[in-house]
Amino acid sequence: MLLEGVFAAVTTCFYPDGRPYWRKLEANMDRYSLTPMSGMVLLGSTGEAVMLSDEESREALRVARQATAPEKVLLAGVGRESVIETLRLADYAAELAYDAVLVRTPHYYRKQMRNREMLTYYHAVADRS
Repeated sequence: MLLEGVFAAVTTCFYPDGRPYWRKLEANMDRYSLTPMSGMVLLGSTGEAVMLSDEESREALRVARQATAPEKVLLAGVGRESVIETLRLADYAAELAYDAVLVRTPHYYRKQMRNREMLTYYHAVADRS
């Protein structure tokens, strides 16, 4: 898959009490679908991915997928602290028909991950997904 064009880094909206505001996310995805952008990126750093529980991350991906025009490319941020959890979220994104995933280096272990460990992490995710 060749990714080209402009992609919106989608924010995750919250109520003042910290609960995710799913209807606002839905409205934003609907609005972005009307633009000439190529697609959207969910659960990246702008999407507050590290602030969401696994259940909330799954709900964000589901809400966004349902509200997005089918011709738009969707990228799902699936990075977690473990390979297993990263793969579980990548599998879920695939079930929802996301086009690709973004995988970040586990931040808690970053200082301990040398090149070999980092390559092993990314190879495990790439091979399975």
